[in-house]
Amino acid sequence: MYADRLEGEVTGFSFKSGDGAFAVGKVKVQTGAEVTVVGPIAHLYEGQRLVANGQWVNDGRFGRQFKIETFLVEEPRTLRGLERYLAAAIEGVGPEIARRIVETFGLDSLSVLEGQQERLSEVPGVGEKTREKIVAGWARDAAGRELEVTLRGFGMGPALCRRIADKFGKDALAVVTRTPYRLVDIKGVGFRTADQIARANGIKEDDPSRVQAAVLFCLGEAEDGGSCYLPEGVLLAQLVKLDVPESVARTELDRMAGFGRVARHSAPLEDQRAIFKPETQKLEAKVARSLTDRLKDVPPARAVDVSRAEVACKLELHPAQRAAVELSLASGVSIITGGPGTGKTTILKVLLAAGRQRDEKWLCAAPTGRAARRLSESSGQEAKTLHRLLEYSMQDMDFTRNSSKLLEADGVLVDESSMLDLKLMAALLDALPAKCRLVLVGDVDQLPSVGAGQILKDCIDSGTIPVARLTEVYRQANDSGIVRNAHRINSGRVPESGEKDPDGPVRDFFVLTREDATDAQNLLLQVIQERLPRLGFDPRKDVQVLTPMHGGILGTTALNERLQAALNPDGAALVRGNRTYRVGDRVLQTRNDYDNDIFNGDVGTILAVEPGSLTVDFDGREVTLLAESIDAVELAYAISIHKSQGSEYPAVIVALHNSHFVMLRRNLLYTALTRARRFACLVASPRALRTAVGRCGGDERYTKLAERLRQ
Repeated sequence: MYADRLEGEVTGFSFKSGDGAFAVGKVKVQTGAEVTVVGPIAHLYEGQRLVANGQWVNDGRFGRQFKIETFLVEEPRTLRGLERYLAAAIEGVGPEIARRIVETFGLDSLSVLEGQQERLSEVPGVGEKTREKIVAGWARDAAGRELEVTLRGFGMGPALCRRIADKFGKDALAVVTRTPYRLVDIKGVGFRTADQIARANGIKEDDPSRVQAAVLFCLGEAEDGGSCYLPEGVLLAQLVKLDVPESVARTELDRMAGFGRVARHSAPLEDQRAIFKPETQKLEAKVARSLTDRLKDVPPARAVDVSRAEVACKLELHPAQRAAVELSLASGVSIITGGPGTGKTTILKVLLAAGRQRDEKWLCAAPTGRAARRLSESSGQEAKTLHRLLEYSMQDMDFTRNSSKLLEADGVLVDESSMLDLKLMAALLDALPAKCRLVLVGDVDQLPSVGAGQILKDCIDSGTIPVARLTEVYRQANDSGIVRNAHRINSGRVPESGEKDPDGPVRDFFVLTREDATDAQNLLLQVIQERLPRLGFDPRKDVQVLTPMHGGILGTTALNERLQAALNPDGAALVRGNRTYRVGDRVLQTRNDYDNDIFNGDVGTILAVEPGSLTVDFDGREVTLLAESIDAVELAYAISIHKSQGSEYPAVIVALHNSHFVMLRRNLLYTALTRARRFACLVASPRALRTAVGRCGGDERYTKLAERLRQ
């Protein structure tokens, strides 16, 4: 139940987002006063009457506002409101013509526009051409209103309605009513929603368009989950859950394979046959072919004494580390993998130094901004994100560096390669010169990429690509409780709190157990607010909370609300939906934003807020975010473990509870702990900890890259 209700006439807007998701407007209520309203009303026009539910809030900077949650829109009830509406809503009607129409027809003006358009000739100054322009403008507005009414009837919000209108233009209503499964291409529209619209328009469950849309939807969902294909039996089971009869699904799959709408591989049993989207099948085959070509076409070796590079770096390598450097310098493609404390950073420094001694140009990159910055700091050489290295063009929606404009390099080193997905790997290989060495560095035991594929694992599992596997944990690293316990977890043992560590007490790792989720949340805040400052950590800058899930008491949403209230309760704020952004908040970018040159996983600090905009400092680069771009940033006091991939933080607090059961995996906990540089603490229920350590697998992906490489 909403706390308050507001009725009145929209008199103007001080801000409108381009996506229809947010606006700041003025509404004249019955008393004659104008009040400020905020909410998803950017698609409305001046003069319309608003009946809204929501609540009054006091913004520290902008004063008292009505925050709209739900609303209805009615036709204008006053002559002045009608004038405003006609002038704003209909192309070809300015304020003067709107005034004349209302003077001529009064409150019947909309009825005239709807069904008696020939009477517009009665309006002074409106000739035939002007009348035709007004009629056409009214028809376009009417079509837009009908589209929105139709879509809102199926539960779609204004931002989604706007995306559909922008995507299909004047054909949008026809698409919705005649070919609704095309809506699945729109971000935010799932198969169930499109199917609901289709069934309402008489499309039957065995209609070929419905079955084909369901097949492509299931394959798309599989790719979103990391797989490149689905076995036919698994796909059929998913289609049955979408109310597609199995016999119909099999017939349509045969037809789609015949026409090339899906790619089907042969297998001993029909249900084992791999079903790919054609474009994904081509990408995986392309990556396998490119890697195989590079293995055959080994660049000519140039003599180098690795010990000279060690001297230049003032380092002395272990024999296994030296062998890794030599392998990378001698191979067209190679992999260096190992856990924390095994010396990957040391190897990279020497490898790059050896490259310089051979007068080679080496480029360094990583999948995320934070990983690239870490690589720059550790290697002493500039590193870029792969998107920046490959020069992504927003205008072309593609990489500028490709087979037509190759990278200028003798070697490319990619760190945090466990995060490489199929599309990014294909783009990288496409841009490499023929004799360029490629070195993939990463920890294969961490979580795989967010996108489809498991490039690092598949390359290693294929047995065809040279691999330097580092297992020796060096003495200095072994004195760290973080490193010790990361290796314990990876070997299936429960971590030991620092004061009870059998290998000797340590002060950089602790386990605090709580069974109750609320108790665990309170303890987590106490550690951050009281204990860590005593150890020299700034809770707002140095400490990162990691958790497996977004929902629940120990999920990112609830933890961010508590942490924001505790660490940054005051100051200028922007309220957008259920989120409140304040100056000083730490925020996380959740998708690639090529317009602003910021990428999924980038972390920043809010410098300023305005109605409808945020200014954020992303590691020294100030970016002003507007409209839909704001929705891509979320509070980052607590983030999901998946979002932390490729990053490192001075101090990490990991929340682990029985309520996270579905997510608990060994590689998840291992990834979380290895994000900590100087201090880590697990706030966990004992059962959740045992479950996470003991559970391997369950998140396997369907890929064929390893098989293709072996073939």
